[in-house]
Amino acid sequence: MSTIKIRVLTASLFVAIMLIGMLAGAYTYVLLFAGINFLCLWEFYSLVLGRDIEKSRLRNTFAMTLGLAPFILTALVQLQWVSLSSDWIFKIILLYLVGFFITFVIELFKTSKNALQYLGFVVLGIVYIGAPFGILNTIAFSEGAYQMHIVLGTVLLIWTNDTAAYLIGSNYGKHHLFPRISPNKTWEGTIGAIITTLIIAFPVSLVFPQFSFGIWLVLALIISLAGGVGDLVESMIKRSLVIKDSSGLLPGHGGFLDRFDAFLFSVPFVAAFLIFAGLI
Repeated sequence: MSTIKIRVLTASLFVAIMLIGMLAGAYTYVLLFAGINFLCLWEFYSLVLGRDIEKSRLRNTFAMTLGLAPFILTALVQLQWVSLSSDWIFKIILLYLVGFFITFVIELFKTSKNALQYLGFVVLGIVYIGAPFGILNTIAFSEGAYQMHIVLGTVLLIWTNDTAAYLIGSNYGKHHLFPRISPNKTWEGTIGAIITTLIIAFPVSLVFPQFSFGIWLVLALIISLAGGVGDLVESMIKRSLVIKDSSGLLPGHGGFLDRFDAFLFSVPFVAAFLIFAGLI
């Protein structure tokens, strides 16, 4: 099968699963993004903590648990399986701190000469991957219910920005945007992606009228700018690790981190805008 056919088949399957997960309801949304969160963390920690799973199993288990905790805990609260009382908040924070301090204990028994680097990678995974997925739940659930329009609208704008940047940059790109980090990124692709995403905000506002066109336009701009930076940040990480793709889990597209780099960077900014603007 040709590379193009593999890319198209992978993309079609990926989009179908994503849409079903987001459209079917709160529980499928949680399962979908819990799985994506897990795979992004697994790729990241496999890369930075070592590819030898046998030697790194205990390290990776604790790192993965700490990284998944923000999404799982906020999901349990939003689904009202856990009461958000001050007593529960204290218990959750205490357990989380205990889990984090156990990573220090684990490192005491390792022969690695880079203990501080390892602990820094654990924190980076929590902030870079775990936190955005946890924040996603704050915008996915408001007024006691799953707000599909926010999640799907945000994802559609991210997809638009990513696709437009790739197509326009591949066909018309001549001026490099950040050659030191990503030699394939161009100003033409970046500007074209911003314009395209702003245009797509209009049909998104018609499909999801819960927000006005003006709000979707602001979200489109935030996503275009933050998503573009997120793409560059992941390229910087891969260049530091001397790799091309985060994994081969998505044939023809690389790994989940490759596909969700813009998403990870966009979600905190989208949430900040919606919260401070009093929209959720």
